[in-house]
Amino acid sequence: MPTIFNMTRRLILGVLTASLVLSGPRPLGAEGAQEYQVKGAMVYNMAKYIEWPAGAFASNGAPLMICSMGRGPFAAALEPYRGKTVLGHPVLVRHLQVGEELGECHLLVVSGVEKRYLAGVLDMARRRSVLTVGDLPDFARQGGIIGLVEQEGRVRFEINMKAAHQSRFKISSQLLKLARIIKEGDS
Repeated sequence: MPTIFNMTRRLILGVLTASLVLSGPRPLGAEGAQEYQVKGAMVYNMAKYIEWPAGAFASNGAPLMICSMGRGPFAAALEPYRGKTVLGHPVLVRHLQVGEELGECHLLVVSGVEKRYLAGVLDMARRRSVLTVGDLPDFARQGGIIGLVEQEGRVRFEINMKAAHQSRFKISSQLLKLARIIKEGDS
């Protein structure tokens, strides 16, 4: 018998799947703001399928800090989720500059960051067990946990399981079913 929790998770997964499908037929470059609205929704919904490392939150109702780093419209696309909740945690949104400390960030969205800074940003996030999501080319292959990619005019995502394990994240099998899994040696 399905519980309300399972029914809610199925509904959320359906919304996430719908956002993937609805983003499809439009060329992503032509409607940048809409592209980032979809990506912002994906980040918010994906967070619901992540098991955060023990001790990530000070308490059960402590805020989930979503941080963004880099140039471009991603930071603005995350603003509509400020004050909403993820697994009982109210969402806070903050924008960081490259080189700035991650502070209380639980999830870091990386977009519009020069390639020469990416390894340092990802290393800093890994040491603090911060979930990284980015739309830079080959983001997951370069050590990011979740990479947003364009495939056939749609926004998809890749998950680097090694990076997730190193940062002590557990990702729901429901989310993994929708992702392309990146393993060492994938190109």
